[in-house]
Amino acid sequence: MPKQFVHDIDIMYEAYGHGETIVYLQSVLGGINPGAYYFAGRMSNNFRVIIWDGPNNGQSGVSIKSAASEYHLACEYLAGLMDALGEKTIHIAGCSGGGEMGLLFTHIYPDKVKSLAMYRPTDTSSEVEREIIKARYFDIAQQAQKSMPDAVAYSENPLPTRFGGVSRWLADLYRRDSSKILEIDNEAFARLMQSWGEWMGNPLFYRANLCDSDLRKVKIPTLICPCADDYHPERLAIDLHSNLPNSTYIPSLKHRAQDEIYNAVCDENSFGGFGDFVDEYEKFVKSI
Repeated sequence: MPKQFVHDIDIMYEAYGHGETIVYLQSVLGGINPGAYYFAGRMSNNFRVIIWDGPNNGQSGVSIKSAASEYHLACEYLAGLMDALGEKTIHIAGCSGGGEMGLLFTHIYPDKVKSLAMYRPTDTSSEVEREIIKARYFDIAQQAQKSMPDAVAYSENPLPTRFGGVSRWLADLYRRDSSKILEIDNEAFARLMQSWGEWMGNPLFYRANLCDSDLRKVKIPTLICPCADDYHPERLAIDLHSNLPNSTYIPSLKHRAQDEIYNAVCDENSFGGFGDFVDEYEKFVKSI
C-alpha cells in the first residue's frame, strides 16, 4: 500500500483509475474496508478513486493530538494528503460516518470539494451507536484517568459488549508505537476522549453538528441516499435534503433489497443496497 508523509505521520492510501478524483470515505472508526474496494472497482473505469486509512486507523500512523473530534483530526490529515498528492479539488462519497466526515470536510475546506454524496446518514443517539461511543471513548477515558497503561490494558481486554472490540484501537496503536502512547499525558488524554465522545454523541452528528445556516452555505451538488434501519433512519436524510440547497434525494434506495455483493464482502449487518447507491452515484457524479 502506498504511503505519504502528512504533517507528522505516514498516511496509507490506494489510488485506482484515471480522471477526476473521487475520495471514498468509510467510517472514521476504522481503516479501508471491503466496501471501499468494491466502490473503487466500480468507479475506477471513469474516475480516479482514492481510498485511505485515516490517522490512528488501519496502517496509518499514530496521531493523538488536540482536535474538536476524531472527525476533525481525520479532515486535517485528508486535506494534507490531498495537498501532497497535488489534488486541488475532489469529489467526496461517504458511507455512514464517512458521509458525516465528508460534510464536515466540505464545511472546513469548501474550495477543495466539487461534489458530495452521503449514503446512510448515522443516528448516534441510537442504542447501537451509543454502545460504540461508550466503548471507543468514554470507557477508555475512565481508564486513562488512572494511567495510560491502564487504558491500554483495558483496550486490549474490554468488557464484553456487542461492540466492545471498537475500543481495541488504543491497544493496536500501542503495539505499533508504544513509546508514543505512553508519553501522552493521561489526564489530557482522558479529557480528549471525553470531548471526542461527546462530539460524536451529539444528536446532530448526522449533519456534522452543523447548524441550519452552515448547512445552507454548502452550495456544491450533493447526493443524499437514505436507509431505513434503526441507526440510519430516513428522517436524517430528509432533514439534510431540506437544508442543503443543491441536494438531490433518492428515496427509492431505502425500499430496495440489500446488495448481495456488498453484504458478502462486508458483514451481515450492512443495510440499504450499497450497489444501488453506487449505481445512483455514478449517474450523479457524471452529470456534474
